[in-house]
Amino acid sequence: MARMLELLSLQRHDFLNHLQVISGLLQLNKEDRAREYIREVTRDIVRLSRVVHLKVPEVAAAFLIAHHRFADHDIEVHYDVQADLAGCAVPGKELGPVLEDVLQNIVEYLAPVENTERDLFIKINRSGRDYECIFSFNTMSGGRCYNGRETIQRVEERLAPYWGKLDGNVGDRKCHIVMFLPAGE
Repeated sequence: MARMLELLSLQRHDFLNHLQVISGLLQLNKEDRAREYIREVTRDIVRLSRVVHLKVPEVAAAFLIAHHRFADHDIEVHYDVQADLAGCAVPGKELGPVLEDVLQNIVEYLAPVENTERDLFIKINRSGRDYECIFSFNTMSGGRCYNGRETIQRVEERLAPYWGKLDGNVGDRKCHIVMFLPAGE
């Protein structure tokens, strides 16, 4: 419940901020810039609507809260949602905090990085009858290597009772973290 209240507060704040920006642009007679800003906000809302339609509310909340954290650090998040997780065997009360842990680890890595592409690509799909959540982002920015071993170990322990798994692949320039989630019976 606390997470949902946090999420509602963030959405209300964002909505009011967008209205203020649009109002200010219109008052300055910058109609073209106001239209462009409305297009940007609309694109962001469409992108987030894919996450909102996930069938596990705790997962949707984890992604939406993390999305705001990424936005606070000018990190662009791109979603490719091809599955709604409706049949996932991992209960939402377990999966939501696991995702929060993974996403928080990623934001802590990407937030201080400057002069690089600060994009996170999140793909949710079916793999056979099971699910995958794939997180991809650039590494080696500013000479810092990504090290999420502790997070991977924590998440693996939480997913193990449900036969879930988390795997990380860190290359020279990219990191791919794949969360395997079994479907229920």
